[in-house]
Amino acid sequence: MKRFLYIFCVILVGSFLLTACEPDTDDPDVPTDPRESYQGIWLCTESSSMSYTVDISVDTTNSTQIKMFNFHHLGPEEMAYGIVSGNTVTIPSQTLCLGTITVEGTATMQSNKTTMDFYYFVNDGVTLDTIQAVYTKQSS
Repeated sequence: MKRFLYIFCVILVGSFLLTACEPDTDDPDVPTDPRESYQGIWLCTESSSMSYTVDISVDTTNSTQIKMFNFHHLGPEEMAYGIVSGNTVTIPSQTLCLGTITVEGTATMQSNKTTMDFYYFVNDGVTLDTIQAVYTKQSS
């Protein structure tokens, strides 16, 4: 009888330990949509030392895209879009400024979720600029 009671206690304690190790899926600090980490006001510092802010928001019409307003300091009404895949944003070739400027490139979100490294091209039909920039999150 003591052996049965001992085995029962071990199984009971073991089952509590196993259920206590389940991952917490309702953690409010972990965004369910990876695009949420990109949302906010970012300070862009280009390798040319030019700095400006970019407002990034989630595209509500496409579950993989973000919208970047004032991208490359083209004006707050100008919007480039990016496709988010984990910690990478792909900026597909797209035209801005009434079709006069073409942009494309990539960005990588750092693990701290407050810094992104951008590498992109801007073509105004005359000059092809290669831009390296660091985005630093200012606010959500």
